[in-house]
Amino acid sequence: MVDSVRNVLNEVIAYDDKRPSAPFEHCVVALAAFGLLATALTAPSRGQAVGRAVLAGALLLRSASGQDGLRKWAQAPRPADAAGKLVIAKS
Repeated sequence: MVDSVRNVLNEVIAYDDKRPSAPFEHCVVALAAFGLLATALTAPSRGQAVGRAVLAGALLLRSASGQDGLRKWAQAPRPADAAGKLVIAKS
C-alpha cells in the first residue's frame, strides 16, 4: 500500500517537473495561500480555522515547489538525481 502511494506520488512529481508552468502559476498559488491564512484568522469556528490553515500550508508548499518555485527564484540548478524522484536528504 505504501509503495503504491509512493509510486503514484513519484509519477505526479515527475509529471510536474517535466511540464511547463503556466505564467505566474506559483505566484497565484502563493497569493491564494496567504488569502486563506487571512480568512483562517476570521473563521467562525476553530475547526474551520484549522482546515483553512492546513490548506494554506499545502498551497504554500506547492507554490515553493516545482521547477519555477523557489528553485527558479534562487537560480539553483536542478539536481541530476532528482529527475522524477522524491529525494529525501539525509543529514
